[in-house]
Amino acid sequence: MISGARILKTGIAVTISMYICVLLNIEPAIFAGAAAFLNLQPSLGKSFYNALEQILTHFVAIGIAIMLGLTIGGHPLVMGLGTILVILICNRFEWRSSLSGAIMATIFVLASPPDQFLNHAFIRSLAIFIGVGSALLVNITIARPHYEMPLRQKLIALNKFIMAHFNQVVQNYLQLTPPPPQTLKQLNKKAGKFFNEVHDYYGLYKHDLGILDDDGKINRKTKTKFYRDYLNYNRGLWQRTKDIFFLAQERDKRRKETGNLPPSEDFEEILELINSTLELLNQYNQQLQKKILGATTTYVEEPHIWSKLDQIIKQWQGYHHDKGSDHLHALIEVSLITYKIRWAAKESARLLDFKTNLN
Repeated sequence: MISGARILKTGIAVTISMYICVLLNIEPAIFAGAAAFLNLQPSLGKSFYNALEQILTHFVAIGIAIMLGLTIGGHPLVMGLGTILVILICNRFEWRSSLSGAIMATIFVLASPPDQFLNHAFIRSLAIFIGVGSALLVNITIARPHYEMPLRQKLIALNKFIMAHFNQVVQNYLQLTPPPPQTLKQLNKKAGKFFNEVHDYYGLYKHDLGILDDDGKINRKTKTKFYRDYLNYNRGLWQRTKDIFFLAQERDKRRKETGNLPPSEDFEEILELINSTLELLNQYNQQLQKKILGATTTYVEEPHIWSKLDQIIKQWQGYHHDKGSDHLHALIEVSLITYKIRWAAKESARLLDFKTNLN
């Protein structure tokens, strides 16, 4: 839900709830307005959950206030004690979003004359129910929130950011151009912002109960799982980007220590094949982006390079097994990078085969 629409809906819900209280002579109407404001969540699922929480915390608060008021009285010390009890109970059941309203209800009831406790409790309850109902009604009938397309766009933006830097760090390793150490800190900050935005929209989409797909709840469930798996794929891809970032720095450091000797022809062949596997990953990833956006994807046939790369690495290791730790480090590095690229290619291929309709 865009910010402007939510602001407008909040104003409408507060207005409706307070008008109903005025028409029914329920005072103070501010209780209904406050309940409507607190319950108008960005998705219908969260609104329903928050409505239940509002009702439960309200009953707890009113019950505690009536019990304390009838047995001890309504002076300030009792209000403080009631507030503590309400906070402890609400924290115990993790009812934190409606805690302020519950405390306010406790104090308002305890501030009433002893002979009006039950009457005030009933009026406060009715006002809160009116506010909660008004918020749900407005959220269902006016400008229903749609989060799937914004979620898709955020996922694509995240993936483009990660893939660009994944490609870059692999080239940094292959071409011996390690990035400055401070670069990773800056990229981590940007990636964190992307991930937070995607998590927010994923949560809103997951709880957006008011909108069903044409083919019903089953496809919606599989789509939710697909988006979650795609998010995890990008999370794994970002972790591997950071790993290769450090490998590029280590290779540059190691080669400088050994005099920057030119790589052997067979090792150059290994680097060329790693570049080919990277191109394969990019083909899979591009088709996966098209799937996220609901476009038609084309089958990407996997070239037979994995077995060839394994064979060359084994041959190169056989030729240089007695050449010292430098060659061993190089073998470990290329094996790690190959494994990371292969993981990403296999995971993207799995997601491409994931059976769900995203049109």
